[in-house]
Amino acid sequence: MQSVEQNLTLSGAQIRDKFVSYFKDKRGHLHLPSSSLIPDNPTLLLTSAGMVQFVPIFLGQAPAPNPPRAVTVQKCARAGGKDSDIENVGRTARHHSFFEMLGNFSFGDYFKKEVIPWAWEFVTKEIGLEPEKLFVTVFKGSEQVAADDEAYDIWHKSVGVPTDRIFRIPGKDNFWGPPGPTGPCGPCSEIFYDRGAQYGCSDNPALCGIGICECDRYLEIWNLVFMELFKDEHGAFTPLANKNVDTGGGLERMALVLQKKNNTYETDLFFPILQKVSELASVPYTGGVPKADDAKNPLAIKDTYLKIISDHARCVTFLIADGVRMSNVGRGYVLRFITRRAARFGRLLGLTEPFIYKLVPIIVSQFGSHYRELVGNESLVSQIIREEEERFAKTIDRGIDLLNELLEKKEPIIDGAAVFNLYATFGFPVELTKEIALEQGKDIDMDGFAAARKEHEEISAGNKFNVIMTGDSAFGKVLKEHGATKFTGYKDLNGEAHVVALIKDGKLIEHVEEGDEVDVLLDQTPFYGESGGQVGDIGLISNKDSSLHVLDTKKHEGLHVHRVRSIAGSLEPGQTVTASVDKETRTATMLHHSTAHLFHAAIRDFLGKHVAQAGSQITPQNMRFDFSFERQPTAAELQKIEGTMNEWVRQNLPVITTEMGIEEAKNSGAIAMFGEKYGDVVRVLKMGDVSLEFCGGTHVSSLGEIGPIKITSEGSIASGVRRVEALSGARAWQHIAESMQLLQNASGLLKVKPLDLVSQIERLQDQVKQKERLLQARDEELALLKVSDLKAERIGKIQYIGQELPGMNADGLKSAAESLKAKAPDMVVLLVSSNGVDKVAITAAVSDALVKEGFNAGLLVKEFATITGGGGGGKPQLAQAGGKDPSKIAAAFEKIKAMLVEKAG
Repeated sequence: MQSVEQNLTLSGAQIRDKFVSYFKDKRGHLHLPSSSLIPDNPTLLLTSAGMVQFVPIFLGQAPAPNPPRAVTVQKCARAGGKDSDIENVGRTARHHSFFEMLGNFSFGDYFKKEVIPWAWEFVTKEIGLEPEKLFVTVFKGSEQVAADDEAYDIWHKSVGVPTDRIFRIPGKDNFWGPPGPTGPCGPCSEIFYDRGAQYGCSDNPALCGIGICECDRYLEIWNLVFMELFKDEHGAFTPLANKNVDTGGGLERMALVLQKKNNTYETDLFFPILQKVSELASVPYTGGVPKADDAKNPLAIKDTYLKIISDHARCVTFLIADGVRMSNVGRGYVLRFITRRAARFGRLLGLTEPFIYKLVPIIVSQFGSHYRELVGNESLVSQIIREEEERFAKTIDRGIDLLNELLEKKEPIIDGAAVFNLYATFGFPVELTKEIALEQGKDIDMDGFAAARKEHEEISAGNKFNVIMTGDSAFGKVLKEHGATKFTGYKDLNGEAHVVALIKDGKLIEHVEEGDEVDVLLDQTPFYGESGGQVGDIGLISNKDSSLHVLDTKKHEGLHVHRVRSIAGSLEPGQTVTASVDKETRTATMLHHSTAHLFHAAIRDFLGKHVAQAGSQITPQNMRFDFSFERQPTAAELQKIEGTMNEWVRQNLPVITTEMGIEEAKNSGAIAMFGEKYGDVVRVLKMGDVSLEFCGGTHVSSLGEIGPIKITSEGSIASGVRRVEALSGARAWQHIAESMQLLQNASGLLKVKPLDLVSQIERLQDQVKQKERLLQARDEELALLKVSDLKAERIGKIQYIGQELPGMNADGLKSAAESLKAKAPDMVVLLVSSNGVDKVAITAAVSDALVKEGFNAGLLVKEFATITGGGGGGKPQLAQAGGKDPSKIAAAFEKIKAMLVEKAG
């Protein structure tokens, strides 16, 4: 492997620290942690920008922090949808599926005249980039929006950038938003670094330059977005009262230019990962300045594969650590696609065994000191990646063979239904198939693929990649005018409140009549809004003039939204009401929520600290808890877990909830609950000395209130993810009583004591099996009698018996086929039986000598089954399959005979 010198001007970690320090210590910003890659925004699949966590503030739907300026280093993923950089990963010096975005933000505080000089000071003074190699862009203007002369003047007159290094660029590249039809937007100003002519695409400045090409010479390192306008539904732009600043700079790109590397993979942020891939594949990394013929250079091509794998391994590690799990929908589909894409490029380097998981320790050592979630989830991340690699390895070879068959056809467009079959049968993401096809100069029929997919099920909800920032929704207006709902339900189940707004079908309304179903928003409420796995409360909202049944309660940003049905009278905004939570359902829900925490503690005690929550649902009816675990827990383990929970309940351990700062909570050792989002102040739930977790839900005050706990089911919901359901309190007693009654009834029917029930059932099962064996032997004897006089037909060099035998079962067909095959060394036998209107049993047998010549029983039954609407297969000597349409039996026999004539004639 080529040695890439790591004599660093600044390491990636130092750049990260300097950025935070500059804006926190020198410019008075509040340093906020990175939000999760799973965004708290239903319109987004993954967090793809630093501003995502601040969307409610930019919309005026949430208060700005104090001070109203912030600095962050945000984890970002752009690996799906139109934001995806996936096709460029590894092929350019700068694109990644996961990256760290350095950002500083102003919420109606400072603006252009402050942030532009700060940006220049940071890049030239703090990290030492050469001013003569820096260029800037400003918005050129359009028919609707004037040119950003203000930014131009600040860059030139205040900062001192020469005019020949300031470029006016049109809106496509230098105007941000709005991502929706309406919302905040404004001009951008970018900083570019000239890496030198050796990285350019042409020596002609008319062909290679800022705003002209997309090569790696002029590298954008920072983008300043000035949200100063609002675009309305008519397309008109008006100035915002509070102007905001959103900046973003890629850490990897800054490391690239500071460390003078050829690409980001040679920086200290990436090179240890790439080195490990190179070592595992025994493929040296050559590196160097990119050349025009790299696409045809075998060494450069292998470099690209090494870089792609390194990038993807880092991305999937961070995604899994933040709670994303492999699946066929949404962000789980994105995770699966990236993992399998990396595995496919590994095969191109000769890595046929699972290997991506071996990169996780390197990634954790690189980034774990800054992102502690990597350290806590290292073993789980490795396990999930390895299991996915093993799954894909079982089908990739067969899938590649089928894809190669499709690529060998003359047609330039691959059939969409065949592409879907690759996905559904062999686990090939359509994006991966398309990429391989494009490498061969072909494309795929996406319309045909979509049609085939529609017949089955949607594989992805992955089109939601744009942040909706319209700000004109009814909920947004209520939040902006009245603020968040005050929740009083931790202590009270009843209380007075004022009606803030009524909403129906997304629109504000002025009154509710009897029978209407609407959303009611109050200034304060005891109703818990669905979150953290706990369902929302139900109950009653009423006053002297009206009565409304609360069907559900949900959260929208800071609002508690009560979905109600009016059962009497009318209601208007501004009225005073009494809000009453249904005590019975709240209590049952609390018991199950507290049980969830005990279960989490118990499985970590018995199954290992690496076990992590993967989801939950807490209702009055039961508790459902999903957790990561590589195998099925044994019955004995589940019994111990259940027994331990009940022992903790019998000890009546105290339950204490404390509010504390987020950092204090983390330092206390409290575990964050899956899928929950946390603010600066969090609630920490302590149950004796057995459980300490973040939780904003409602709980018992001591464990004795829970009563009995009974696990009712356990099973797998995905690879590496188990699900347990349990009951608590009165519902557990009811389940136990019903189970005992069932036991008594069964014992009575079999006339044994309950303790002897299992042994009696085992004896009966043995008797049934003995009778089944006798029946099977008789069926086989009958089958042999039926076929004893069947005559073979000579077809070229083979003898063939093809016969329908109505009413015979699969075992009988098998015995008969084997008996007939044994009559001659050149025999092909195909026996079929129809049972009812939708069942066809198919069996084929081929003599060993003919198998050596290419005759195959598995192919015969597969073809027969396909014609009769079924499927199946088997070994070349003997195979069985099933069909669904007996009316096609005759046609299938004709097809098989024609195949044999062609092969044997």
